[in-house]
Amino acid sequence: MDLSNDAKVLYALLLDRAGISRRKGFIEADGTVRLYFTVEDAKTKLRRSRQVTTRAFHELESCGLIVRRKQGLGRPAIITLNLPVDERRKANDR
Repeated sequence: MDLSNDAKVLYALLLDRAGISRRKGFIEADGTVRLYFTVEDAKTKLRRSRQVTTRAFHELESCGLIVRRKQGLGRPAIITLNLPVDERRKANDR
């Protein structure tokens, strides 16, 4: 995939956060992990502007690596990572 470095780092941060969410039991019925990671959180971690951070989220969405479901005004979006099937099986085995 042709992703920017910011999008790659953001995906790595989301994978790390997904590991924490998995250990805490935030797993959907279909085996996917849901997590909350706001644009402001990502902006702080990436040390980038809001515009660059938003662009990185859009890149990940357009490639199909994440799905964001908005909840409404003032509430963070629910992010679902689209992990390869083999990764889901390993996650369920743990």
